[in-house]
Amino acid sequence: MHKITEVTPKDIPDLLGMIRQLCAFHGDTCLMGLADTQEKFINGPLKGFIARHNGDAIGYAVLESHWRPMHRGDLYDIAHLFIVGPARGKGVGKTLIAACQAFAQSQGACRLVIGTSPDNPGAAAAYRAMGLEEITTAPGPRFKIALCAAGKVD
Repeated sequence: MHKITEVTPKDIPDLLGMIRQLCAFHGDTCLMGLADTQEKFINGPLKGFIARHNGDAIGYAVLESHWRPMHRGDLYDIAHLFIVGPARGKGVGKTLIAACQAFAQSQGACRLVIGTSPDNPGAAAAYRAMGLEEITTAPGPRFKIALCAAGKVD
């Protein structure tokens, strides 16, 4: 069984390690260090969730809040969702998305969105398999979760 918690200062080294793995997966170079990661997640605008199994970090999700004047409540974007290879396909991503959804709802948000690179069809297929609604009016693949009846997501 895996456990999801909000990122705390003790999680920063493990979180940065997984961020670096995600960057490498996409062929990018991660320029963030420990201090930068701590600043963004502990002192700054990002909300992070980390998944652990037997104490080992196996995944993370990052939430960013966006304000839009044409919507009620903030829009939350799951900017990163990453699961380490051996833990994929075991429900970790779904549990991380549920933690993001619960947090966004607790903040009064009406919308939660997640996207992936067109070069990552496996992630898009996973989001479809989870039943997330695809947004077809914007470049994607992008998906949404309505958090309240008044929530309009584009």
